[in-house]
Amino acid sequence: MCELEVFGDYYRGCGHFIRSYYSGEKFDCNSQTCGISSAHIHKAPNCRCNKTPYDHQRVVNMFHTPCDECRSFDRLPR
Repeated sequence: MCELEVFGDYYRGCGHFIRSYYSGEKFDCNSQTCGISSAHIHKAPNCRCNKTPYDHQRVVNMFHTPCDECRSFDRLPR
């Protein structure tokens, strides 16, 4: 599958990657069955090939704590 380069923050406390922005850089997988690849062979508009790219994650900041959402979840009464 093709990948789009995305920059964001990585939280080691919970393992989450929080996206900040996409750079616009695309990594082509050159697969014939990938709907967004330049090597895609099907030309029909209703082609069932996957057209969803993966994120090529680039870490800008690394935190050793959980992300905000995980911290707020841990504070909920049980």
